[in-house]
Amino acid sequence: QLMIHVNRAKGLAAADKNGFSDPYVKTYLLPDKTKHSKKKTGIKRKTLDPVYNETLKYKLKSSDLDSRTVWLSVWDWDRFGRNQFLGEFRLPLSSLDLSDPTPHWYTLQDREEEEAGSEEPVYKGELRLGLMYSPPDKGSGSSRPAKRGTLTVAIKQARELPAMDKTGLTNGFVKCYLLPDRSTKGKRKTHVIKNSLNPVWEERFGYEKVNLEELSRERVLEVTLWDLNKGASNEFIGGLRLGPAPGRAPKHKEWMDCIGDEVSHWEAMLSRPGEWVEQWHTLRPSMDPRSVSID
Repeated sequence: QLMIHVNRAKGLAAADKNGFSDPYVKTYLLPDKTKHSKKKTGIKRKTLDPVYNETLKYKLKSSDLDSRTVWLSVWDWDRFGRNQFLGEFRLPLSSLDLSDPTPHWYTLQDREEEEAGSEEPVYKGELRLGLMYSPPDKGSGSSRPAKRGTLTVAIKQARELPAMDKTGLTNGFVKCYLLPDRSTKGKRKTHVIKNSLNPVWEERFGYEKVNLEELSRERVLEVTLWDLNKGASNEFIGGLRLGPAPGRAPKHKEWMDCIGDEVSHWEAMLSRPGEWVEQWHTLRPSMDPRSVSID
């Protein structure tokens, strides 16, 4: 087992408007850059000289030591946007005396050119959900059918969520809005599944008095996943928006940025009224509006 003890950092750059950063440390054991190789410390709020005293552990055969490199980077955590890079270094294990536990300072460097400006790979896990549009009943004693039905959302489960807490686990819950309504009345929320990276909710929410025309043009379901923090702000994990392709609405809004599976799942639901349509979605790491082309 390889253990990397992250002690502290000093003199970090200020990434936030308050003159501080919310830094955390991330490591990969190269050449493996997959999510299975990623380890992270906790986030230290509002400091340029964070103290971690955390140990990140890797299962590793002694025969593989000479071919592995520790890639350590420091990032400023952003609640809604993209986390900002603060510095990195790479440490070939073949260059170290692993029998010597003495801590050392390492100077953080700029990112390599091909990776500058991005945190790759960005993977926040996946969410499975179901959608169903229920057409309106004609109504007893009325010859005219009602024009509005119900959109039902089933929050099923998530998998491979990032560890948000010092325990290496997450206390996850899901919030939904049917945009453009972001009011308290329009918010739907699951209960919290504690201490799990693969939570199962199996909860359903309904949005009544919606019709196919508006769903196919100008309504977007925003789904976000959060980590519950008692006594502090909840931490954003990831999210997605499901809805029509950009350009369908009479007037474009910045949150009308659905692409790929987010559009195909929505269209499948609209084409099969009264049926459940379920699908896994990879969570967006940020809910900043995407740049999309408008037809």
